[in-house]
Amino acid sequence: MKLELKGRIAFVTGASRGIGAAIARALAAEGVSLALFGRDVARCKKLAGDLSKRHPALRTVVVQLDLEKPATIKASVTKAAKALGGCDILINCAGGAYRGRLEEIPDEKWESFFSVKPLGLIRVTRECLPYLRKSTQARIINIAGTRGREPATFSVMAAPINLGTLAVTKAMANELGPQGITVNAVNPGSTDTGRWTELVNMTARDRSISTKEAEKYLNREVPMGRVVQAEDVADLCVFLASSRAGMISGVAVNVDGGRTRSI
Repeated sequence: MKLELKGRIAFVTGASRGIGAAIARALAAEGVSLALFGRDVARCKKLAGDLSKRHPALRTVVVQLDLEKPATIKASVTKAAKALGGCDILINCAGGAYRGRLEEIPDEKWESFFSVKPLGLIRVTRECLPYLRKSTQARIINIAGTRGREPATFSVMAAPINLGTLAVTKAMANELGPQGITVNAVNPGSTDTGRWTELVNMTARDRSISTKEAEKYLNREVPMGRVVQAEDVADLCVFLASSRAGMISGVAVNVDGGRTRSI
């Protein structure tokens, strides 16, 4: 299948690690020029260096982006667009949710995490729109999470953050579709990144079991029998960014091995 991505330009937020880095690697393999956005510039630069070694012709730019500092977003996006010549694909991957039950999460954590997603996502998208409108194959992909559909008691913050991201995705798709821009969301389940260890430890604590038993328990919860890998999420993002996904917009696709029970 020809994805027709070579020569396109993608902006990836949250690119320094985990799912964001996996998406960047997958797009680079398709010949996509990359703007790697993140708070951790050193990690983004290391990723850019690794990608350049693997793909010598690849164009990359590293841009520091802190979504908790809204006044800096426009300059960061402008810098990337000038360096690469525009933007065809926006991957909003930055942000997550602070794990914990309702009484365990202080107000400052709610405010901090919501300022990144969905508020930061909205602000980045707004600044990217002038460049996306000039593209002949414009794509916006928002990384949300399955807890937006099925909240969990041990991660109460993930529900409103991800549900808000899903709602914004649908609203953007309705608004931007007539301008030729597709907007979709991807919902990773529990994914084998640094946060997987956090989830294993929390499960072990709540169930009074060992971390090894907790990991086995979490994997049994997935019909496919294993934790999601960041590359599983990246593969879907590459397809949604491609020419083959031109009539897919306004949807949210789970990548969770079937763990989500709802339809």
